[in-house]
Amino acid sequence: MQDSTTTSKLQAGHIANIEQMEKDGKLCLAGPFGDDGNWRGILIMDVKTIEEAKTLIDKDPAIQAGRLKYEIHPWWGGVGSKLK
Repeated sequence: MQDSTTTSKLQAGHIANIEQMEKDGKLCLAGPFGDDGNWRGILIMDVKTIEEAKTLIDKDPAIQAGRLKYEIHPWWGGVGSKLK
């Protein structure tokens, strides 16, 4: 079990990793889910391969510490589709 200081540091590192992916143009959308399901949130990334996505996600301190886990699902948006 992680104490609150460790949890805070992991969360700060998690957010920093998300911000870096966005800055590098690799992240399109990120955010938490609003329910109590098994998955905490979603990242929609713009990468060429699943391996690239894994490399970026595996840099996350919360992933490295086992606090968060992930699944990767390829997804393509329709031409011209966008969030409002």
